[in-house]
Amino acid sequence: MDLNISGKVAFVAGGSQGMGAEVASMLAAEGCRVAIVARDPTRIDRAVEAIRTSGGTAIGVSADLATEEGVARAVDFVRKALGSPEIVIAQTNDMTHGDFLDVTEEDFVRVFRVLTIAFSALARAVLPDMQKTRWGRIVHIGSLAAKEPPKDLKHIVHNTVRASTVTLIKTLSDEFARFGITINCVAPGYIMTDTMRQYFVEKYGVADGTVAEWVESTKGIPAERHGTAEEIASVITFLCSRQAGYITGELIVVDGGLHRSAM
Repeated sequence: MDLNISGKVAFVAGGSQGMGAEVASMLAAEGCRVAIVARDPTRIDRAVEAIRTSGGTAIGVSADLATEEGVARAVDFVRKALGSPEIVIAQTNDMTHGDFLDVTEEDFVRVFRVLTIAFSALARAVLPDMQKTRWGRIVHIGSLAAKEPPKDLKHIVHNTVRASTVTLIKTLSDEFARFGITINCVAPGYIMTDTMRQYFVEKYGVADGTVAEWVESTKGIPAERHGTAEEIASVITFLCSRQAGYITGELIVVDGGLHRSAM
């Protein structure tokens, strides 16, 4: 299927590894001119080179998108190098660990800035140009916790703030839909990335090298397996297409059936 996005400028936050890197690769394969935005220059260079080797167009930008200054600098760099971002993949993360009495009010404020305010800053930086051209796609890589907080993970701060980001996305989608701009959130389940492996090794003491088997045997996933970054990237890439122009304001769960609600 031709997604009709060849030539579009795609800004991929967290595009140097994991799900972000897969999204960047797929968008480049569709003919997008991709800007990979992350913090680690070495990983950025590696991801950019992989796309270029495959015949795609890519540049790299090192920036901390959890800060408003980092967002402004990254968007300005991409605008000057490739043009205004027309497709934006938004992704920041914070995995503050602990039950309610373990965390502080300062933790809630900090994570709100890292997740919700960071998304707001990125949307504010790119929406005016999308509004002028009357076309745009913003997809946030969020968390299933926004819909159903997992009771076995000590993520009360993360769970609370993720929900606020989804509410912001829904509100923005109402405001900007008439301009041909769609804004959605994809909520992955247990996706086997290096970050997920490291998290369960460090926080839950799962033996290194057995995380995949541990997830599959303990989490009750109907598909009876973990997901892959490619599966998440495929959904996101479609949401960026012209064919997905009537999908907006949605929280789309991609979790192998783990979420139990039918709605």
